Amino acid sequence: MDSKILIVDDDKSIRKGLSLALDDKYRTITAGDGLEALRLFENERPDIVLLDVGLPEIDGAEVLKRLKRNHPDASVIMVTAVEDIKTIVKAIKLGAYDYLVKPINSQELLLTIEHALENRGLKNQIRSIQQPRVDKYNFDLIGNNPRIKDIVQIAKKASNSLDTPVLITGESGVGKGVLAKATHYNSREIPGPFVTVNCGAIAKDLVESELFGYERGAFTGARADGKKGRFEESDGGTLFLDEIGAMPLSAQVKLLAVLEDRAFYRIGGNRPVKVSARIIAATNIDLDQAVERGEFRSDLFFRLNVVRLDLPPLRERPEDIILLTKHFMNQYNHKFSKNFNAISPGAQTFLLDFQWPGNVRELRNAVERIILIETGDVLTLEHFHILGPPKENKTAGFKPATADNDLDYNEVTKSLIGKAMKITRGNVSEAARLMNMPSHKLRYRIKKYGLINQ
Repeated sequence: MDSKILIVDDDKSIRKGLSLALDDKYRTITAGDGLEALRLFENERPDIVLLDVGLPEIDGAEVLKRLKRNHPDASVIMVTAVEDIKTIVKAIKLGAYDYLVKPINSQELLLTIEHALENRGLKNQIRSIQQPRVDKYNFDLIGNNPRIKDIVQIAKKASNSLDTPVLITGESGVGKGVLAKATHYNSREIPGPFVTVNCGAIAKDLVESELFGYERGAFTGARADGKKGRFEESDGGTLFLDEIGAMPLSAQVKLLAVLEDRAFYRIGGNRPVKVSARIIAATNIDLDQAVERGEFRSDLFFRLNVVRLDLPPLRERPEDIILLTKHFMNQYNHKFSKNFNAISPGAQTFLLDFQWPGNVRELRNAVERIILIETGDVLTLEHFHILGPPKENKTAGFKPATADNDLDYNEVTKSLIGKAMKITRGNVSEAARLMNMPSHKLRYRIKKYGLINQ
């Protein structure tokens, strides 16, 4: 008898009858109108709401709408005097779990409530499984820069609106994918799948089949059983369209239709496929200019540009550089069982002066390589020479870092290569990956520094 049922009906005899039918298995509370129901819900937090459609003052549909707005996970079963299809469809669209028609059969009532409780329990299980992802993609990890804080506030609001497209812009490596995942996983509702499509990595003639799928026999080489597209895979969740500026114009037309109609046709199909997925698009190009050049449809741009989040490059976020470095240090300490716990003054000066052409991704990769290769407990300026000497930082405005001690770049590089080769047991390709340089350049430096036998 732990589950609590809120019965809402303006007819006292119906409230009493339903309570009697449920009292053996559940705790029941009752309300005679919508306002009382909303107040009781806030105070009692029932597991299930039995909500009559025909209430005085504010009707059941309006009560349902308010409940779902403030409590998206509320389980509501609508009760109607007549089986009116329009009313039922409206209720389901507003988020009702199911509906019952008066006079209510007690067996059907108990079965419907039982199913609703099972569904609620399943949602809680899914939430517990997904909680680590929510923690991983928490908005707080992104930064304290004022512009970032403004972006986060907008993204938090957008995260609770599945129907509103989000456009994220910024240079490569600024964290567009991280922000997209934070927007997805921090929704008040249980987030469905997060599906990523890199529009720039798919051959132009395959983009439509990848996004929308195809029926069997749709074209030469198609799978015999057909294929679901990424839109169908993301139903109930988020479709993240990375590098949206690279999408062919033919696919842009179909994407616009999906945004407008919430439905599409598979290639070779003749029936519409309904889909409910949030669209988050990202780009590192200027879409305004792409529209002017005729490379991107203006109508699609305006449709995507409802919520726009312009992420600044890392060099314009000095407040976040040390914060992010410490975050990555802790992350890779855990991954590689290391114990780095501080950043030397010289290293901090270097980090703040460096222009970060690769943005947050470059910083993260640098910290990962250092934590993997090095030992000790302090990140020093010597460690960050893997990014190259000051003269290799081409961006204007770079200032040499204050050294922790006098260092010779060649000696530092030689030492790092030696450590990388030792870790990878002489595998040049793996060592090059750790050093973030092409294999042929690493081979040249191995030869230059006389490390042939490493």
